[in-house]
Amino acid sequence: MSTDVTGDLTLVALMERWAAQRPDAPALVHHGGTVTWGRLGDDVTDLRGRLAAAGAVDGARVVLALPNCPLVVAAWVAVPANGAVVAAVDPESGAAVLARTLSTIAPVLVVGTEDNAGGIQQALQRIGSDARVVATTAAEREGTRLDRLGPTTAPPEATAADVAALLPTSGTSAAPKLVELTHRNLVAGADRMARNSGFLAADRHYLCTPFFHAVAQSYVCPPPFVTGGSIAIVAGFSASRWFDDARTLGVTVSCMVAPPLRMALHRAVERGGAVDPGPLRAIHYGMTLSAADWKDWDRLLPQVHMRQIYGQTESVNGVIGAGPWDTDDRATLGRPYLGIDGLRLVGPDGADVPDGEPGELWVRGVPGATVMRGYRDAPEATAATLVDGAWLRTGDQLVRHPGGRYEFRGRAMHIIRRGGENLSAYALETDLRSCPHISDVCITAEPDEIRDNLVVAHVIPLAGFDERVFLDWCREHAGRQGVPDRVRLHTGFPRTPSGRVIVRELGSG
Repeated sequence: MSTDVTGDLTLVALMERWAAQRPDAPALVHHGGTVTWGRLGDDVTDLRGRLAAAGAVDGARVVLALPNCPLVVAAWVAVPANGAVVAAVDPESGAAVLARTLSTIAPVLVVGTEDNAGGIQQALQRIGSDARVVATTAAEREGTRLDRLGPTTAPPEATAADVAALLPTSGTSAAPKLVELTHRNLVAGADRMARNSGFLAADRHYLCTPFFHAVAQSYVCPPPFVTGGSIAIVAGFSASRWFDDARTLGVTVSCMVAPPLRMALHRAVERGGAVDPGPLRAIHYGMTLSAADWKDWDRLLPQVHMRQIYGQTESVNGVIGAGPWDTDDRATLGRPYLGIDGLRLVGPDGADVPDGEPGELWVRGVPGATVMRGYRDAPEATAATLVDGAWLRTGDQLVRHPGGRYEFRGRAMHIIRRGGENLSAYALETDLRSCPHISDVCITAEPDEIRDNLVVAHVIPLAGFDERVFLDWCREHAGRQGVPDRVRLHTGFPRTPSGRVIVRELGSG
């Protein structure tokens, strides 16, 4: 078993170590300045005392409705250090979504901005909550103190087994659930990412994904607390400035899903000329690019090592991926990460499938240590996902190749049965994104009495789009099985903050 690789460490304990050993080294870097490990340590200690006086202790929930900024990182460390639970939410959430989210979390304190505090207060009143709302200023968010919280008191100490954070599942096909991650989860996950990726103290990690997304809280921010590296913070993702911000802030490594990466690449292509990524040396990406996008990427950025990675919020972070020494083949994910106790690919009959055959990925782990503790207030969903308390069912279909590399085929719910054949919506989307007549595509299914299902291509067309020409292109480049039965046109897709399409909201176009 590889469970206990971090002992009883917490993120705040790791921070205190670097504050003592490397007090003048950068911890957080943003366009407004730098926060050293020493300053972060002092300010988090002060913030913990003020949070404790405000009731953020011993399992109480604190919601952070903040954009990417130094303060959100400091609060993300300080809240769970007191034994409280941190939950980051979209600072631009609509009233109905915010009220539903706050009702589920039941916080004692919500830290927002001057712009969203009024909406937060209305949402709390709507659900009958008397939680306190703190509206931060832009100047406060560029620092790591929050004196306006009020007086200070001695805070309690969390244990590694305590729940530290609530993270929503992606919720692209169904309503999201809240995943409970412990301190041990966060530290073990950070250690796993650092060891398998070869992260060093010299590395600067790119926080460009919205903080409330799992990529930010599980993949980007924790590893520097293990290595003593630093985090480069931008207020939000910008496709047009992605490479420029990375260069200006000295980013060396990044982790993100493919849709925003594709957007940044397309802006660079449109702008023309060379792309200077500065010291950026490696990108871990989830989901893949089209063949046309990879051609542009290799032409513009051959020096950046691309590494595909697979993981879920429930698995804390990466489970399968490419190592620093691997060549990315753009087709397979890689091999199991060190720190993963075991993988199975399970067929419909519950038996393991042979190499070359698709099966549902099950990940062996210890709840609250190497995989999630469970879903908040959802014991039935937890029991269905954590089989025998030892195997995490991912719901994803993968294939293991004889050489030991795994290939992603799609969510089980995204495998479309049409006319007796199985079609991967994920693979077809990847193929069709190379089509020169569209800017993006999402594949869904519609029930059909004769063929089981029909394949529906939701597309964002380019100027002069002709459906017949598009279908001819699909037939030529994706084969007979890759031709959709129906085409629906959209001006844009509803997306999660990480860029994934929210399938349930596509409607009829």
